[in-house]
Amino acid sequence: MLKILLADDHQLVRNGIKIFLESEEDFEVIGEAKNGNEAIKKNEELEPEVVLLDISMPEKNGLEAVPEILSAKNKPKIVMLSMYLDEQYINSCMEAGVHGYIHKGADKEELISGVKKVMDGVSFYSKEVRDVMVNNYITSLKKKKQQLTQPKINLTKRELEIVKLIMKGYTSNQIAEELFISNRTVDTHRANLMQKLEVKNSIELINKVTEENLLNN
Repeated sequence: MLKILLADDHQLVRNGIKIFLESEEDFEVIGEAKNGNEAIKKNEELEPEVVLLDISMPEKNGLEAVPEILSAKNKPKIVMLSMYLDEQYINSCMEAGVHGYIHKGADKEELISGVKKVMDGVSFYSKEVRDVMVNNYITSLKKKKQQLTQPKINLTKRELEIVKLIMKGYTSNQIAEELFISNRTVDTHRANLMQKLEVKNSIELINKVTEENLLNN
C-alpha cells in the first residue's frame, strides 16, 4: 500500500483529491494538512512515501516546506499540486528538488499516473505544465537565435567612456568637464549612442547597455 500525505488549505479540494487517489487500490491517504507547517509535522509523524503539496497555503507555503520535508528521515517523493502555470513557480519547484508538478486541472488518470511514475523514480509534469515548459523553451531558443542573427553593436572608446559616466549619473556638463571636451561634443556622442542603440532616453540607454553586456564586449 502506497502511503500518501495530502497538503492543501481547502478542505473540499483535499476531499476531491483523496477520492481520486483512493480509487486506486494500492493508494492510501494516511494524513492531511492545511498548511506548510502542518505538512512538515505530519510528514515526520506519519512518514508517508509521497507528499502531495499545494503551493499556496497559509503560515508556510508548499514551496517553503519542501526543503524540510526532503531532508526528513523518510525521504518522501514530493509532488506539487497547483493551479499556477507560471514559469517562475515551475522553475522554483524544480530547483527546490521536487519530483513532480501536477496542475489541479489534471484528470484522475493523470494524477494517479504521475504519482506512480514519481515512485518509479521518474520526474512527472502534467500536460498543462509540460506545455508551459515547452513553450518557454521554444521562446528562449527563438530569442537566442534572434540575438545571434542581430548585428553586433560596437561602441567606440569615447562612446564607452561616455556611457560609463552616464551610468554613474553624470550630466552632459559633468561629462564634458571629466573628459575635457565640449558640451556640444558630448551631445553629439549622446545622439549617436541613442541612434546606434535604438533608444530614446538615458534610462533606455543604460538598460540596453546592460542587457547587451556592451561594457564587457
